[in-house]
Amino acid sequence: MRDPDAGLIREIAQGNEASFTRLVKRYQNRVLSTIYRYVQDSSVAQDLAQEVFIKVWENARTFKGKSRFSTWLYRIVVNHCLSYHSKRERHQTVELEESLTDHGLSVQGKARKDVERELLKEAMEKLSSRQRIALILFKFEGYSCKEVAGIMGISFPAAQSLIFRAIDALRKKLVPLREKGLI
Repeated sequence: MRDPDAGLIREIAQGNEASFTRLVKRYQNRVLSTIYRYVQDSSVAQDLAQEVFIKVWENARTFKGKSRFSTWLYRIVVNHCLSYHSKRERHQTVELEESLTDHGLSVQGKARKDVERELLKEAMEKLSSRQRIALILFKFEGYSCKEVAGIMGISFPAAQSLIFRAIDALRKKLVPLREKGLI
């Protein structure tokens, strides 16, 4: 299968800014969406997405074409998210843990959806960083398990395991809340 971005990345490697702009426009929403799902902060996600595209510009010459460009790009996204996460953990002095009672769980409608979204966010944050990124790529970005493995630079069984463990951990955290009528 021919990679539709191979020509663009070759042009970018030669310093073609117009090709870079086309590539950024093609991928910026998906990259930003993936990063946002990981960091849950739009301002941080925008900064990280910009840094990812700077890395693409600076490293275009290193793209060998052994995988599709999108796989190479998402490997940069994953590594950048994991790096951000590890830096954040090292520099974070206070971890905010909200208890269920702080959520006003008797609310209905939109407020209930906000509570559910917040609880899902908290459950996602408790996953390991590798489980979280694998799940985001698989569940929210629509990549196959095989593609997740390629993007993350891991074996297919390892990707399957990360995704399964992430889904299982979320289920264990959220199903009891649903059964109790809290979400």
